Amino acid sequence: MKHPYEKFMNIELVSILLSILVGVVAFIQGYLFLIFLALYLVVISLSCDALIKWYTHYKNEAIMQFVRSGMLFLLTTYLLLSL
Repeated sequence: MKHPYEKFMNIELVSILLSILVGVVAFIQGYLFLIFLALYLVVISLSCDALIKWYTHYKNEAIMQFVRSGMLFLLTTYLLLSL
């Protein structure tokens, strides 16, 4: 039997692994676009974790994760647009 939130868990895992991979490539190659992509992938991972916590009735932790992902999204978007 599958876990009811397996989709969110898979998206979280894939996005964090892709973030690590893209971050390493960005560090080696020095591409600024890849750094922003890695940060957006971290935002997706945090949002999926917040959704899992929300649906498993850990509302306080979920709200904190949503705030973290929102702040990281806003900071990354601001930095991207200010180039």
